Amino acid sequence: MNSPAGAAAAQPAAPQELTRELLRLHARILLRMPLFQLLLIGGFAWVLLAHVDRGDFAAWAAFALCAELVRAGAARLALSRLPRQSAATLRSMHAAFVALDACAGLSIGLVAVLFLRHAPLLEQMLLETVLFAVAAAGASVALSSRYIVAAYSSTVLLCAGWSWDRLHPSQAAVVTALTFVYWLFLLGVARDAEQLLVRSIAIRRERDAAYADLQTKNEELERLNGQLRLLMAERSRMLAATSHDLRQPLQALSLYSAVLAARPGPQALDEVGRNIEYIVQSVGDLLDNLVDLARLSTGSYPLRLQAFRLDGLVQRSCEAFAQSAATKGLKLHCRIDGPMLLHGDPAAVSRVLRNLLDNALKYTRQGSITVTLEQQSGHALMSVEDTGAGIDPQQQARIFEEFYRVDSGDGAQAAGAGLGLAIVKRLCDALQAELQVRSTPGRGSCFGVRWPNAQAVGDADVARGVDAALPRRRGHARIYAVDDDPAVTSSLAQLLQLWGYEVSCASDAEGIEALFSRSGPPQLLISDLRLGAGVDGLELALRLRAGHGEFPVLLVCGDAPGPAQERARAHGVPLLRKPASTFRLRERIESLLGPPPG
Repeated sequence: MNSPAGAAAAQPAAPQELTRELLRLHARILLRMPLFQLLLIGGFAWVLLAHVDRGDFAAWAAFALCAELVRAGAARLALSRLPRQSAATLRSMHAAFVALDACAGLSIGLVAVLFLRHAPLLEQMLLETVLFAVAAAGASVALSSRYIVAAYSSTVLLCAGWSWDRLHPSQAAVVTALTFVYWLFLLGVARDAEQLLVRSIAIRRERDAAYADLQTKNEELERLNGQLRLLMAERSRMLAATSHDLRQPLQALSLYSAVLAARPGPQALDEVGRNIEYIVQSVGDLLDNLVDLARLSTGSYPLRLQAFRLDGLVQRSCEAFAQSAATKGLKLHCRIDGPMLLHGDPAAVSRVLRNLLDNALKYTRQGSITVTLEQQSGHALMSVEDTGAGIDPQQQARIFEEFYRVDSGDGAQAAGAGLGLAIVKRLCDALQAELQVRSTPGRGSCFGVRWPNAQAVGDADVARGVDAALPRRRGHARIYAVDDDPAVTSSLAQLLQLWGYEVSCASDAEGIEALFSRSGPPQLLISDLRLGAGVDGLELALRLRAGHGEFPVLLVCGDAPGPAQERARAHGVPLLRKPASTFRLRERIESLLGPPPG
């Protein structure tokens, strides 16, 4: 496939470029013509001085030499100015050279007009032969310009032919005809030379374009190689950091499993359970962050824009983090101006706020965290302010880098993979939100996000948004669970029973279909997306709905988000990614079951 440069080079040479090249070559030859003119005058002197007046010959010689010197001077001036001239100026310079060459040809041809009649026949024939040769030499001097060749050779041949015809009338017709044919031949040679010059310029342009194209490709290759080296180094750094952050919780889980095997007391058992829940949630957050960061980096993160209640989303997030803040002895304040609608992606906005809250909890040891939502003329300002260690100004430029964790001030780093703020920054860029940071070491930090397309709403407009209040818990509901991993179904059943639900489990499609046939549809079906024998959990749920009526479905998936999530979203079926924390699992279950009656 030809590049644009190559395509342009394949086109014929432009008239401007052709004229500039022609004038350059012609001018370089003209610089040497005064020496040739001196030799020519010397040859004419050797033939004619014995037969003509020396004064007349000297006057002619001076005129001919001056004409050639003027041409050489014009050539030197042209060479110094050619690169900067426009097309119109180049045409004017070409016309000037045509006129100068006509004068130079006339100065040479006058030797026949002035002196041919004084010479014997043999010298006349020699003089005419030299003049015809000079006319031919003019074609080589003029190179590729038919106009310069015509001007120079016509004046030389006209003077030579007219002088001979006047002295030998009987040969006038033949000599005139032959002279005209000879002149046409010279013009044909000039035309062929012009075409050769056009082709040589085109070849040179192709060469220059190919070289430039090769140079551009080499530079692009060097740039891509540099990017590849940076990506490889970044990948190695990310793999090393991810490996460390995954091995740490796995090591802790291994130790806690040993503690459980030792049959600890009730108090120790409660503590181990809480720690295991925290570890599982941390691992799930890390995997979610890695997947989301990869999708944001490649531009494949899907944004679902809609109008939703931003105040409800903020309230819900604050309630979700209230217990974690209380566990650390922190106060979590939530200040909301009033009902507010935002046109954006609620999942992405929620992720931004949750990451900011999680970051504040990690770096705040005492004091409080304050979440504020304010309306500002078409924008919503959402801020998370803490009384933590703050961020040193030298570190503020790096806090949005992947796997970068701020030194808390005592030489230790907070837990986490260092991905939360990197995801916040990329989500804000994707949603065209302005991210602000204000921090004072030792006094705390404040992260603010200015969301566009927000508006305050009255009570009559509240129903237009999505209510983000936490659902109330509901027990004694009947739940079916299907998963091809017995360990998953067993642990899930025990957990749901502890929460007060009636649970029935199956390990494959046949088992869950038999359960539906025997006991009817449940109030909620929890299904793994990838069941054994290539069974698709979503297709199974849709088939059961078609046969038994509508009922809520919750899918659980270990795959990276992609086509499966899109298919589930298209059918209105929520999907949780493994490993899911118990908080998220319970929140999703209670949301699908709805509030309890009465």
